[in-house]
Amino acid sequence: MAGKYAWYTRLTDTVHRLTVLSLVGFTLYMSGGLVYTMYVNGKKYEAQQLKIKEQDELNTKNEEIMKD
Repeated sequence: MAGKYAWYTRLTDTVHRLTVLSLVGFTLYMSGGLVYTMYVNGKKYEAQQLKIKEQDELNTKNEEIMKD
């Protein structure tokens, strides 16, 4: 009988382990989602800024042509 725990101790240990694993799993899941969202938004922002820069360059060229 040495080394055996009471049923309520084993139940409490199991519930605790499941709780910790659930919290860790959920944290990793949400962290992954956050990293993915930041990556995608960063790519969209870069594309948007490139488009704005190209448009500004075209506008500048058009203004120079109009002056001449």
